[in-house]
Amino acid sequence: MKNMIGTSIIFIIMLVFLFFASRYITLTCDKMLEVTCQIEDNLVDNKWDESYMLSFELLNIYEGHVSNLTIFLNHLDFHNIYNEIIKLSQYTKCETEDEALASIHVIKALLKEVKEMESLSISNIFWFICAKKDTGPKIQVLCLFYFSV
Repeated sequence: MKNMIGTSIIFIIMLVFLFFASRYITLTCDKMLEVTCQIEDNLVDNKWDESYMLSFELLNIYEGHVSNLTIFLNHLDFHNIYNEIIKLSQYTKCETEDEALASIHVIKALLKEVKEMESLSISNIFWFICAKKDTGPKIQVLCLFYFSV
């Protein structure tokens, strides 16, 4: 009986922790998406100085939260976002509109992907990775099977 109570308490604590972690990730991504939309609006209106300052604000938000976010998520996702934010700051400094807009759209897509990974769905709960390594011709096959409803 004691084991069951202890296990239930640990399970409930874990569920509460996961709920707040998921909420934190979603709110952080929303905050970053809001800044990217402001940057995009400024780029369309040719307000390069404001876009440049907002790109540093985006970088500050990223650097302030990345250490907490990588606890819960794959650090490679956030490394790609960081690279695009750095590129964006340089594109806005050099006033390269096409590259800056492309970088903004990549950042938005990556942030939306992170938010999608955090949503509660069957495909996010049940996923299997099977890897087969063949030492002969050094073929490595990675199969991802997703269940969708």
